[in-house]
Amino acid sequence: MKKYFPIAFFGILLISALIVAGGTLINPTEDDGSDGNFYTFPLSVADNTYVVTIRSNSTAIPTVSYSGINVQKIVTISFMGDPETAFCNVTIPNDLIWGKLSLVFKYYEMDEAYYTRTSNSTHTSFYFEYYQIALIKHFELKGTEGASESLTAS
Repeated sequence: MKKYFPIAFFGILLISALIVAGGTLINPTEDDGSDGNFYTFPLSVADNTYVVTIRSNSTAIPTVSYSGINVQKIVTISFMGDPETAFCNVTIPNDLIWGKLSLVFKYYEMDEAYYTRTSNSTHTSFYFEYYQIALIKHFELKGTEGASESLTAS
């Protein structure tokens, strides 16, 4: 029994470390600053990986996805949680979506008075505030051009 104890102990330790590491890779939270939580979302499109970042003070962890098959190229941001007033600052690479960019909420393009958009040579950021009254709050960043996904047969 004594000679198997170190093997069992290190085996349990290794499994625990893998579970913790896996949880860290699944949970995109990077820090918990006073200006909200910071999240990174690597999106794989074709053979490239694009990193979308979000800073938000929402109690809900956002989810992010990309659709580049249709004419419109869309980055989708969703929050699922309890009612609250929150902000969201999402930053997307300029080589993921570009052209005429817009922020959409509930199928309607938001007026530019309701959000702030800033750009530099590599990224574009959208800052907006919202009240989450429903269980899910769903936003889309649409571009007229962007990285293309290929259709594959299933």
